[in-house]
Amino acid sequence: MLSYIGSDNVQGGEIGCSAIIEAMGGSGKFYIQTTQPGVSTVEQRVEGCQKAIDATNGAVELIGMDYNDDNAAKAAEQTAAVLSANPDLGGIFGTNLFSARGAAQAVANAGLTGVVKVANFDAPEDAIVALNEGVVDIVIAQHPYEMGQKCIEFAVAAVNGEFDAIPKRWPTGYTIITRENVDSEEAQQSIYKSE
Repeated sequence: MLSYIGSDNVQGGEIGCSAIIEAMGGSGKFYIQTTQPGVSTVEQRVEGCQKAIDATNGAVELIGMDYNDDNAAKAAEQTAAVLSANPDLGGIFGTNLFSARGAAQAVANAGLTGVVKVANFDAPEDAIVALNEGVVDIVIAQHPYEMGQKCIEFAVAAVNGEFDAIPKRWPTGYTIITRENVDSEEAQQSIYKSE
C-alpha cells in the first residue's frame, strides 16, 4: 500500500457527537445505536463519541448502546425500548446509515421528532432527505470528493515514479450538515451522490 486516504473515525465520532450534544443544549441523556461488535470503523466512531460525552464532565449521560447487525428494523425496535424506558432522552448517535435510520424511525413513531436529536454518520442522498424532512438533525459527512481526487493524484504520481510526493497517510476531514447549511457548497460537495 502506497498511501491510506480516508477519514479518522475517532475524530468523526467526536465531531458528530459534539454537534448532537450542542443541539441538546449541552446536557441530558444520550444513546448510541451501532452495527456489530468488532467492526473497527464503528468502534472508533463510538470511541470518539465517548470522548465528546466525557468532555461534558457529567452533563451528558450515556445511558446505553445497542448493536443492530446493520438492520434498521432491529435498530428501530431497540431504540423504541430505550425511548420507552427513558422518555427524557436527548440525543442519539447512529454510527452508520442503518443505525440512524432505525433510531430516527423509532423517534418519529414516539412523536419525538425534533425533541430527541438524531445524528446520522455518513451522507448518502437518503440521509439528506431524512435531514430535510426533519427525521434526523445532523448528518456527518466524510469527504468523498477529496478522497477520489487524492487517489487519482497519488496514482498519477506513482505511475510517474514520484513516490516521494505520496504521503503514507492522507486524513480527510468531516462536514457536519444541518438543515441550516445543507444547501451550502461545502455541504453539497460532501453528499454522496449517485450521479
